[in-house]
Amino acid sequence: MKLIIGPLFFEESVQTVTVTKERYVDVLNKFWNELETRCHTYIPKSWFQQDGATPHTANITINWLKEHFKHRVVSKRYKIGWPPYSPDLSPPDFFLWGYLKDRVYKDRPKTITDLKQKIKDEVKGIKRSVLESVMENFTLRMQKCKNQSGCHLEHLL
Repeated sequence: MKLIIGPLFFEESVQTVTVTKERYVDVLNKFWNELETRCHTYIPKSWFQQDGATPHTANITINWLKEHFKHRVVSKRYKIGWPPYSPDLSPPDFFLWGYLKDRVYKDRPKTITDLKQKIKDEVKGIKRSVLESVMENFTLRMQKCKNQSGCHLEHLL
């Protein structure tokens, strides 16, 4: 099953906030609840991938990930670590952020509320065939990264 959960925004009372370890775990809980609601049968096969940002690797976060995803995590401080200097392995980095930017800013949003709604609409509108193509590309990128001993690979794609 290929789907996107979210978007989830870091905010309190509609004000954007700095991502702390506590806020990150709060968002992970929202993500988990949505995952259970939409595709609970796939959870035992689901993997979680994140970069090495400080809130992502705090003890509270690692404990949360171990409780929910067990060993199925790609992250700094995990058995399968995030490959350093490899943003080209992250589907949000190699696909989603540019895709959303092109579409959301085509008609410039005038307010934060408008911006968030446009982001939600665009994420919801991503076709399953596009997600399947992204995942095929992800598999190709992983193989190329392995062949390059973990080095940058954007120039090879």
